[in-house]
Amino acid sequence: MSAYAWYPTREFTERSNITAFCRRHGVDGGYRALQARSAADPEWFWERAVQDIGIVWHRPPLRVCDESGGIAFTRWFPGAYTNLVDSCLERRVRQGSGQAPALRWEREDGTRGVLTYGEAAAYSARVAGGLRGLGVMSGDRVAGYLPPGPEAFVLLFACARIGAVLVPLFSGFGAEAIAIRLVDADVRVLVTAGDAVRRGRRQDMAAVARTSLESATCVRHLVVVREPSGPPSVGGERGEPEASERPSPAGGEQEGRTVPSGPGGHDRVGLATTDWHRLAAAEPVPVVSVPVTAPFLLLHTSGTTGRPKGAVHTHGGFPAQVGSETRYNLDLRPDDVVFWVTDPGWIMFPLIALGGTLAGACVLAYEGAIDHPDVTRLRHLLDDHEVTVFGSSPSLARMLMGREPRDPVVPSRLRILGSTGEPWTEDAWRWYFAEFGGKRCPVINICGGTEVGGSLLASAPTLPQSPCGFAGPCLGIAAVVEDDSGAQPPEGQLGELVVERSWPGMTRGLWRARERFAQTYFGPRPGRWSHGDLVSRTGDEWFVHGRLDDVIKLAGKRLGPTEVEDAVVGDPAVAEAAAVGIPHPVKGEALWCFAVPADGRSLGETEAERIRGRVAGALGAAFRPARVVAVPELPRTRNGKVMRRLVRGLVTGEAPGDLSTLVNPACLDAIRAALHEQ
Repeated sequence: MSAYAWYPTREFTERSNITAFCRRHGVDGGYRALQARSAADPEWFWERAVQDIGIVWHRPPLRVCDESGGIAFTRWFPGAYTNLVDSCLERRVRQGSGQAPALRWEREDGTRGVLTYGEAAAYSARVAGGLRGLGVMSGDRVAGYLPPGPEAFVLLFACARIGAVLVPLFSGFGAEAIAIRLVDADVRVLVTAGDAVRRGRRQDMAAVARTSLESATCVRHLVVVREPSGPPSVGGERGEPEASERPSPAGGEQEGRTVPSGPGGHDRVGLATTDWHRLAAAEPVPVVSVPVTAPFLLLHTSGTTGRPKGAVHTHGGFPAQVGSETRYNLDLRPDDVVFWVTDPGWIMFPLIALGGTLAGACVLAYEGAIDHPDVTRLRHLLDDHEVTVFGSSPSLARMLMGREPRDPVVPSRLRILGSTGEPWTEDAWRWYFAEFGGKRCPVINICGGTEVGGSLLASAPTLPQSPCGFAGPCLGIAAVVEDDSGAQPPEGQLGELVVERSWPGMTRGLWRARERFAQTYFGPRPGRWSHGDLVSRTGDEWFVHGRLDDVIKLAGKRLGPTEVEDAVVGDPAVAEAAAVGIPHPVKGEALWCFAVPADGRSLGETEAERIRGRVAGALGAAFRPARVVAVPELPRTRNGKVMRRLVRGLVTGEAPGDLSTLVNPACLDAIRAALHEQ
């Protein structure tokens, strides 16, 4: 890879949370020394980290971890009682920081507002009281089908406050995808927005939610945010709800009756509709003390077999993990404003909500398209809200490259850039670092996933960086690179990311699928977590090349798709690319490249031959693509991941599996047509 592109200044390093931690605990050698010690002795690290992060124990743990059940069933902080709301919100109020901003929010139409820590704590206590009024108890599941905003933020803490389990749903899901997850989790209450706006177009979320409930009969209550705004105490009181919105005295459920859903519609028998603002007007409830192993989050991740997996995260392990990453890798501080382009249905929303508030920082939530009405929207958003830490997927950088005005002004307070979701291409990384961040912000890559409860690999703000690189495993993570035989490959060669010991954020299992959990993550390499990412090491830095399933094998040689894609997008006629291996009777696999033309460009046979030559020149003649296919777009999820398996499946005829997380499913028909036309 390239030489270092960024070096930390002395001032940057001296003010960092990493430096403060190392000094406090006598670690000489900075991040690298701490990284090594924390991997060799995770109990030492996590005992000190949870104190530094500010985790509140109602009853302290008997020890840091109990590994007697093996890596899959390690118990973290056994014997402890806690509640993440105490650590994230109530602690700040008790310390006198109740007037500090906890959440800033803005919608596409320019509506915006602020919640202080005191207001967020009080708001979540009232919503929790409203949920209690609907019969929600500890352990019950409550689903949120909401756009990014104050309601999604508050619902997370409201559920946690009473020990309920939040089931986040992607705001772009259709009714069938929602119903599958509601039934799987046996959800009792579904909270949805009346509608949401994206690119100026209204999305009737309540109608989609109601359709999903026709088959998800486990749901007894539908709570609707009819007119999104802050809580009644923030931004003014709302008027009295219409009669059809008013809950019954018992909290809204009228067993065996059809409850009006509003003008022009009815809910199914046995379902009650309640207005969010009525729910939020309930008597506040105190924080419930729960065992450290109590679940607070049940988040589904897409499965290739058509059945989503439900990852379970707890009140103890998840805050410890994300608190460490946001404090030491993203370097969050109380005077920061952190904004990550994400959705309440993805892992990054709770990660930033909890990690930001654990740090005492302010979280920014934005509802709408980040490039609407034009690409300058994002930079204005960062400046208006004085964002200091910003994160997104590499796909956002690729979308903005070439579309922004020349010499754009870097947001004034920006000091950290983050990224996750997929591997970088070097061109996109350099644009993000140099053009978007003005060469003054480190790019903190994090790599993990829904089941990880955070990250396994991350960059560090106190270390120099190469384009696309990671500093290695996160603190407290004992990770290695292994080939198919279990050996560590030579420097620069590809292998799988494998973790040798448990970590606090690791899912406590898959919902109602104990055998699937053990087989999926520990079956391939008994006693170790097989993550499925293709990685390599060069010196002290690590690089991610894609998913193991995406590995291309040509004449016995293993190749990561991003290496090919980096060469393809270097052609001026190409905006994006996906490289896949297609079965070949002689070579094992043949390399096919699917390319999206740049604005105003076309990809004919002349351009395709030029692209083949670029790839062969960059990687060697053996890797010359057998075919280059021009397509209008690539299938991707809302958090930016290109679904290469779907592209490959269109050629091989494989079943597509779960498509519910795709934001552009229609592109599959367009790719299929392109395959037949070219």
